Amino acid sequence: MAVAFDSFEEWHKLFDALCIERGHLDNAKLASEYCTITKKKAVTAYESSLKSLSNWRQGLHTPSRRNFRILTLLLRIEDAPEALPHWSRLYEEAQRRKPADGNGDASQTATTPEIDQAPAAASGGRTRLRLAAAAVFLVLVAGGAVLALGTFDGPQTHAAAFTQPGAQVLDMTGQRIEAHEMVAAKVGQSVVVHGSRGRCGEQPPDWEEVFQGLPPLSNGVWSDGGVGIRVSRACSGGTPARAVVFTATHPGEERFTLYDDPITIRVTE
Repeated sequence: MAVAFDSFEEWHKLFDALCIERGHLDNAKLASEYCTITKKKAVTAYESSLKSLSNWRQGLHTPSRRNFRILTLLLRIEDAPEALPHWSRLYEEAQRRKPADGNGDASQTATTPEIDQAPAAASGGRTRLRLAAAAVFLVLVAGGAVLALGTFDGPQTHAAAFTQPGAQVLDMTGQRIEAHEMVAAKVGQSVVVHGSRGRCGEQPPDWEEVFQGLPPLSNGVWSDGGVGIRVSRACSGGTPARAVVFTATHPGEERFTLYDDPITIRVTE
């Protein structure tokens, strides 16, 4: 049955309904996919994600904006234009409705911390729960349920070839570098996806170091775009950054996080 998105008045209820519609009756697979996209492999990260997802679906906490964007990616909300405005509006309302503490300020406990943080050590029943979560996680990995979020339309020989960097095709030297969470390109096109910076005001890492931190792709290749300027809130303005350029070589879709931003790259003929 299709979800009547305009009938929801609270974000967590819409989130739970969308999870169910997409086959997530519980949080096991969704937690595994979260760990995959954030590159968190520790069992403690998996257990933490299970707890956070449960809290979010029950409305006990509201996810941080970073986690909200990752959930948007995991549930493919951008592929459901009829859901997107309600999804975003209800989340903003949930942010404004955070309960106040005794001083009248927004309670910081209303937002769950980033779920890649390990929970505090526990004993007794919580220890048994951790062991059970570890067993589930290992079974999911062994069974292949921890899925890469990219879709591979071409043969695996392409994916293997794309683990090598491409030649420089764009030069962003001295130019402003923008990050793009959604990239739509045709085969043969090149686009700047993000910028890698070092410490504020200092030169960014060299290309070899940057490339080592990039995910391998099935639908294109990475290349060095030169050193430009990236506006960073952490740096209170512009700072040198190395442009990370994607060149589309094969139809398909990849979803991953890069420098804490969820990225989708969709390539067509």
